[in-house]
Amino acid sequence: MNFYTLKQIVETARQGSPFYRSLYENLGTEYQLEDLPIASFDKVMTAVHDDFSALFASEQPYGMFYTTSGTTGKPKATLFGRDEWRTVNRLLAETHWRNGLLQEKDIILNLSEPGSASFMAVHHVVGMFPGRCSEIPLGCDRDFEEIISLYQHFNANVITGMNPTFLGLASRLLDTTGPDLNITRLLGGGENLYGSQMALLEEAFPNATLYPFLYGTTEVGQVAYSKVPTRYNEYIPFKELCTIEIIDPETEEVIREAGKKGTLLVTSHVRLQTPAIRLDTGDVAQWLDDPTQPEARFSLQGRRFVFEHALADTVINKDIVFGIIDQLNTKLNITMFNVEIGGTSTQPELKVLVSLHQQSVAPPELKDLVLSAMEKESPALFEAIQTGKIRQIIVNQVTLSHFELATKRKTRFITDNRY
Repeated sequence: MNFYTLKQIVETARQGSPFYRSLYENLGTEYQLEDLPIASFDKVMTAVHDDFSALFASEQPYGMFYTTSGTTGKPKATLFGRDEWRTVNRLLAETHWRNGLLQEKDIILNLSEPGSASFMAVHHVVGMFPGRCSEIPLGCDRDFEEIISLYQHFNANVITGMNPTFLGLASRLLDTTGPDLNITRLLGGGENLYGSQMALLEEAFPNATLYPFLYGTTEVGQVAYSKVPTRYNEYIPFKELCTIEIIDPETEEVIREAGKKGTLLVTSHVRLQTPAIRLDTGDVAQWLDDPTQPEARFSLQGRRFVFEHALADTVINKDIVFGIIDQLNTKLNITMFNVEIGGTSTQPELKVLVSLHQQSVAPPELKDLVLSAMEKESPALFEAIQTGKIRQIIVNQVTLSHFELATKRKTRFITDNRY
């Protein structure tokens, strides 16, 4: 396994990467990590949108190319050198073995997006696992009934993939064969759960515990791991692979206490093909323990950059939708919530689609509940509906199967279908 000093990484980056060469233009020869300029999210986005290889540090790159999902803009490209890829996945395999997330004789269903960095990471981690285990590398793009038939035929006891995919699978299980008692671990990630989504998973997989397979980003690679027992949104940094900083978004001072939210930065100690140095992940995080502790945990608290949709004289974004869901949680068992924007830019319409767990609500009552939550969370949006600037709002209860395609990727809370 190859790990590099800060000096080695910085010098490689400033010599080979156009982005870091510009970022470190005024950097001296002596520095500590906190002296380095931050590779801010907006600067990185601007650079890679102009030139997808702006962060690459080699004129003749070799290894494995991946792109991000593009949920926050144009997809970004990255490159893992072959040695880098082997190092991070070997360490993750050994860590999961040591911490019990993967165990001897496990049969693992890989439901990540085919060809993605996540899918390939699971595949290689299973291949490098110190014990004996098996993989069913199906990916998430097959029909759920076919997936269920195949993995139950091979007696899988562990499922890896995105949390939304688990929800789609759970819904189909309950609609067809019923709860699966054989699954003991769900190794997920990608999105935090909300509403009654955990209750749905617990009904479909009553003997399973949900753990994060890892926390990482395509740009940085593996960043943090989980261990038994932890909650699903608790992570421990891979100190061999990287250094994590949580900083105040206003002052850029490093946060050294638990419970205070800030911007998550990552510096990789293994990435030379595409260096990641004080790279802003775009995620908000907070320490759950004193960060000086050997296995201090942190949790993710959402994204810092939220795409906004202009609507009448106001806006709607993911944070507003999350706020509406929070307002509704005491009255509705929400498993999926989506806002569709229709009509035209000058005469917009809204359709709110809600799926509920073991609950049916009359349409007029459901609409009143959503409007009441909207008024509390976004008075401007509510006013635009009341004054007719938003021409109409329709609120429908649907089954979770309505969102089946959406569960196979990162879910989008707002769909803009205006013409």
